[in-house]
Amino acid sequence: MKNCNLQSPGTKVSQLDTPAFIVDLDKMENNISNMAKYCKSKNINLRPHIKHHKTPEIALKQIQNGAIGICCQKLSEAEVMAQNDINNILITYEIVTEYKINRLMEICKIANLIVLVDNPKNIKDLDEATSHFNTNLGILLDINVGQNRCGIEPDSHLVKDLANQVLTAPGLQFKGIHGYAGSIQSIVNFEERKKADKESMHKSLIALEQLNDSKIPVEIVTAGGTGTYNLTTQYDHVTEIQPGSYVFMDNQYSAVLNDFEVAGTVLATVISKPTSGRAVLDSGMKSISTDQWPPKIKSHQGISVNTVSDEHLTINLDSEDSKNIKIGDQVELIPGHNDTTVNLHTNCFAIRNGIVQNVWPISAHAMTR
Repeated sequence: MKNCNLQSPGTKVSQLDTPAFIVDLDKMENNISNMAKYCKSKNINLRPHIKHHKTPEIALKQIQNGAIGICCQKLSEAEVMAQNDINNILITYEIVTEYKINRLMEICKIANLIVLVDNPKNIKDLDEATSHFNTNLGILLDINVGQNRCGIEPDSHLVKDLANQVLTAPGLQFKGIHGYAGSIQSIVNFEERKKADKESMHKSLIALEQLNDSKIPVEIVTAGGTGTYNLTTQYDHVTEIQPGSYVFMDNQYSAVLNDFEVAGTVLATVISKPTSGRAVLDSGMKSISTDQWPPKIKSHQGISVNTVSDEHLTINLDSEDSKNIKIGDQVELIPGHNDTTVNLHTNCFAIRNGIVQNVWPISAHAMTR
């Protein structure tokens, strides 16, 4: 259903209905350009992760700036991106169950897909599906490089066994290995993060050497994120990185590195001021995620976050200047985690010079299947 209440390009930011997810176009475009230029300078492929922004228009901008394709986390995200003419997609997830695999095969008809595997039954199921649907599918082995989530151990016999199983499957193309370490991306201390990345990359190299020893060709070794983009790219065996959060950044990543600017924020409005030292915004947990709490107040000094509920965010007016805030005033917040904040919104408002230039549907928001 079309949202008849959605404001259009040309609207002043000061007139936007809130809460709204707003994007500083100049900063976002600089972030996209700078990451692309860095990867080009290192002769490494860039395959950004769209689970951060979930917006086809932004993904296309990344590709126009030199990205070879995109990463998606969920099958439903890949469906959205493929339907929007993005045809080089790595789904960094294991796709299991007959229903999901059948959906996967439908996307294979319109896009070049790669998925992760870490067990033989999944490979067998994917092989049978490609045969039934007469499609082709790229495969990466998911390697546990320290996250202890999905993935096989790098020194396990399964590295060679699963690779050989893929190689014997007519509809599957063995592409290489996936060695992403998400748990180290937000380590604030640079030396600690560098050490953790080194350990992670060593594990990916162990798996790669197993394949090399067996004369199994490897085209792709994908790893790295926003927090380690300038570390992971130092390893010769890595062929591509998959950062996502550099596009909008957020309060969490701003504590990790300052190479990219915050471009994605939540605009809220003061709806109540019960006392001189307390005000309430219209941006509760349904418009700004709480998993990396608290957000940072960008637009004002002397304000701190107090409590949050579904539709209310209570703030403390700590300074004398901040006590001048009035009902109806706008407050801009930097979310602690933009991946999960973006997922709460249906549209983002792209701003340049204080004016809405574009209103983009966040087409892959809430795509959890």
